[in-house]
Amino acid sequence: MNAITRERHEELKVRIAPLLQQVESWRKNKSSNEKMPAPLWEGAIELAKVYGVSPVQRILRIDYRGLERRALGINKAATQARPVERPSFIELPSLAVRRAEHLVELEDGTGRKLSLKIAAGHLAEVLPLAQAFWRPGV
Repeated sequence: MNAITRERHEELKVRIAPLLQQVESWRKNKSSNEKMPAPLWEGAIELAKVYGVSPVQRILRIDYRGLERRALGINKAATQARPVERPSFIELPSLAVRRAEHLVELEDGTGRKLSLKIAAGHLAEVLPLAQAFWRPGV
């Protein structure tokens, strides 16, 4: 949400005052790693949905991303618990710039490696070299 008008900001300051007092009271009495209680978050979320995350966060001095996630209904645990799927195939876009040379690297199952630097325009020469490299018993 974009910046709010001066009138809306004044309205927010009046509506948020009781919640701000509760948050400040909680801060004074909390233990070192204690998380903000759910009722305080709920009050902040309600105001953020009306006035925006940023104005509410600035007044209450609470975690912006935490308030944003909660106001948008994003469950952090669900997004983090999702397994990451590794792609089995990645398509690379063609390069607009032509290279002066290409590097081709081959490796077989036994660990033998072959690296070739081929001048641009001579890629057809790679096929016979690769076939010779992969030929059994060579």
